[in-house]
Amino acid sequence: MGSNGDVLLVSGPRKTMGAGEEVGENLGLGYLAAVMRKQGVSVEILDAGLEGLSVAGLIAAIRARSFRVLGFSVVVPGMLRPTLSTLTALGATGRSGRDYLTVMGGHVPTFSCRSILRDVPALDVVVCGEGEETFPDLVARVLGGRSWHDCSGLAYRLDGQVVVTTPRPLVTDLDCVPHPARDKLALSLQRGTMARLISSRGCHGGCAFCSIRAFYGGSPGPVWRGRHPEDVAAEVDELVGGWGIRHFRFSDDNFVGPGRAGRQRALAVADAIASLGRDLEFTIACRPDDVDHELFAGLKAAGLRTVFLGVESGNQHILDALDKGITVERSRQAVRTLRALGLRPGLGFIMFTPYTRLEDLPTNFEFLRELGIGLRTRGDMLNILNRLEVYEGTPIAERLRREGRLRGNYRRFSYGMRPEVEVLYRLLKSCQGAAMAARRVAQVMGPARGPDVRPPRCRLPDGPA
Repeated sequence: MGSNGDVLLVSGPRKTMGAGEEVGENLGLGYLAAVMRKQGVSVEILDAGLEGLSVAGLIAAIRARSFRVLGFSVVVPGMLRPTLSTLTALGATGRSGRDYLTVMGGHVPTFSCRSILRDVPALDVVVCGEGEETFPDLVARVLGGRSWHDCSGLAYRLDGQVVVTTPRPLVTDLDCVPHPARDKLALSLQRGTMARLISSRGCHGGCAFCSIRAFYGGSPGPVWRGRHPEDVAAEVDELVGGWGIRHFRFSDDNFVGPGRAGRQRALAVADAIASLGRDLEFTIACRPDDVDHELFAGLKAAGLRTVFLGVESGNQHILDALDKGITVERSRQAVRTLRALGLRPGLGFIMFTPYTRLEDLPTNFEFLRELGIGLRTRGDMLNILNRLEVYEGTPIAERLRREGRLRGNYRRFSYGMRPEVEVLYRLLKSCQGAAMAARRVAQVMGPARGPDVRPPRCRLPDGPA
């Protein structure tokens, strides 16, 4: 084991879906590479998103390499189609004629492993759940010529049937996992994205639309787990010392853990970072009900500048329908607290849902205006026409399926909204598309080469422009 060409890890092409979304390092692949290299396995990371590869370019790059195991990471649903296209092109007839094993992991493959294995003969195995123990176990067996079919945490075909093995427990001690390999950090920084690190995994919320809790809840173990503050600070110090980084983003599902212990741990992370004595700035994400003045004052002292909040709606009945577990007033308080501390709020907001009524839209806009968020505000990372995406494995997918409203499949789900809301949504999307096209024309023509091209304005009935 350890010869050249053991494992090729691939992050496929992806398209950014919302305002504020960046294509940065795939930390999941970084963790897998770090774990396997520690075990003596040769690993290469190929990131189509960062390297600007199309599906055709990715296929050519894969074919130019040799390996024993080919692993694909599907971080977001938008990566699934290009990944499936890549697999199909590499070998639509399955294992025959190939001397390597194809593997896929991530949220979507975990929830839809049976359907994907049924539809894609070129895929051999799906890693279900976290991969830091399952994937290296699988690789070690393949490289050692041993049977891997009894490995826990897998799904695969056997005699025409899909077999799903026993779920592997979650990694409870995250400090035992080595810091991720940073093979693609330089490329990510060149693209202008911030360095990222993860101080915890999971979320203590129970939002019906979110795949995070469903993903971790499918395996035994605590859904939210945090790294030791000193280990987090050590990784920050590595980024500063090795890369000169001063601005970074925590990619935690929820930086603040549950209850008093979660807040104390978050503050301890802040203290550990502050003790480095560096001039740092960072971003986190959390729930509105995690925000309190004392904790966030401590985080600001350590370098916190931006907080991404899952606010979702200014209508309480929508929050209740989405099992958000917060009130509109709690969201107001959270944003006020952040602004009072001089911190910048970034809002997760779902303007259109299966339960949205026409009268909810002016309420949403008034709520955003009250918070100081305008329709044209890019700085707050708000996608004003965001429509709720449905993911397999989530409670809302099952609810819509029971109601007979869920259409499509794991490749892309859809649902119908109220007719009047659907019409307005499509109108506004058309306006948005026209505005983007006009902006591209203006950029190409320049102010001296053509007429004054201005994006069209759209107005909601009884709402703000």
